Amino acid sequence: MKYAAFAAALALAACQPAAEKPAEPAAPAPEAAPAAAAVTPAKPSGPPQTVAAEAESESLSGAVSVTDIHFVKDADLKLFSTAGGDPAINGLYTYIARWVDEDRSWSQIFMIGDFNSWEVVEESPTRVVLKVSRSWVEQSTGDIKTADEKLILDVPQDAAAPLTVTPAT
Repeated sequence: MKYAAFAAALALAACQPAAEKPAEPAAPAPEAAPAAAAVTPAKPSGPPQTVAAEAESESLSGAVSVTDIHFVKDADLKLFSTAGGDPAINGLYTYIARWVDEDRSWSQIFMIGDFNSWEVVEESPTRVVLKVSRSWVEQSTGDIKTADEKLILDVPQDAAAPLTVTPAT
């Protein structure tokens, strides 16, 4: 008898009318994200400036207030910043240093500039491109202005040569 009641309940359930609203079709798959655009190498947009190695690099080679550091791929180079100055107007004193085998230290250091922030966007053993943010006080209004720009650092292979910094697009 139990089996008959179970079979009857099952048969009645199978005879129920279909749901009033048919099932919704599955949502289409989201479109694939567009491929990342290829990075266009930076092109000079102004005259280069030469930068001599810092005379007082001894104190910088062991700086304790380093805030950012980036080792350049396949090269004995590193970029770093020390904190200082007015943090509302820049404050990251930014340098590139070269390992000097004879000194067995990062004794050749070039100051690149004083920025709000910086990011490496291209790098090789002889060239580094930085995207930097720099601020200044507009003298006529007293307003703080900020601009983003790119800088090409042409790293000399001769230890006696200066670093070349060129504005870029």
